[in-house]
Amino acid sequence: MKTAEVAARLGEFFRLDAYPADDFAEIGQFCREADIPLERYATPQFIQRHNGLMLDNADQVEQIYTLVFPSDEVLEEVRRRAQGRPVLVFTHHPMDFETSGRGLIPISETALRRLRDARISLYSAHAPLDCHEAVSTSRSLARAAGVQVDNVCAGYHGGWAGVIGTINETILKALVERLRAVLNVDRVDVHSYAPTVKRIAVVAGGAAFPPMIQEAIDGGCDAYLTGDFRVRHGGPWAEKHRPEFDAFVEQAKINLIGASHYATEAEVLRNEMLGWFNSFGLPAEFVSQRDPWR
Repeated sequence: MKTAEVAARLGEFFRLDAYPADDFAEIGQFCREADIPLERYATPQFIQRHNGLMLDNADQVEQIYTLVFPSDEVLEEVRRRAQGRPVLVFTHHPMDFETSGRGLIPISETALRRLRDARISLYSAHAPLDCHEAVSTSRSLARAAGVQVDNVCAGYHGGWAGVIGTINETILKALVERLRAVLNVDRVDVHSYAPTVKRIAVVAGGAAFPPMIQEAIDGGCDAYLTGDFRVRHGGPWAEKHRPEFDAFVEQAKINLIGASHYATEAEVLRNEMLGWFNSFGLPAEFVSQRDPWR
């Protein structure tokens, strides 16, 4: 299938034009600070909108590889699997993210050059995948957790990044163990407030923002399920906001459950998105990262 056709189908499905250009606009600054000439590699449309077809490195697409963060290790695994074929990476983020380390990291020029030489194109959908009404990071996570969704929450770039719903009332510890198993993570972080859970707000990824958690509390939720309810990564923004966010967590009158930014967003990419690409004849595989908490 032609790369342009795949990109057009994705753009229509995720309503790319409905989202503001400030979603991941910081990629430009990060690349400038790292002396990465992104304009030499990225499409003009991506430079303007920061979502959509970022790297157009081949006319055709024979295979799709989905992933959460485009780290050097994961992109190298894509290159190994592609074996010289023209393929498309569908990534949730246009930058790598060390959630317990340095924070956001742009794709290096070396990696950009290797992708171009290997005929590997790349499409990124951040807010559009977080906020889609049917196929989204939080809806997929809610399904994995057994949550019956009946409302939305966490307004984000003009859409809703979170959902709210119910489960059969269960002991908090049992819910955590179930999440550990279904998300295939060794570690799940918990701030315990009440012994049981019935109503849950689900916001996949890094949703440690106090207003989002407060919205769940005000909405009568017993628990807030996210990737990380603390800001662990480095960088000026994190250093500025960490004390405020940590103070809020300590007094939060709700159970907080963090199963890692990566694992909570991987569900939609290893499940619904593979089926979406398969539906029009494109084989698709999910490419995992080794440490969900890196």
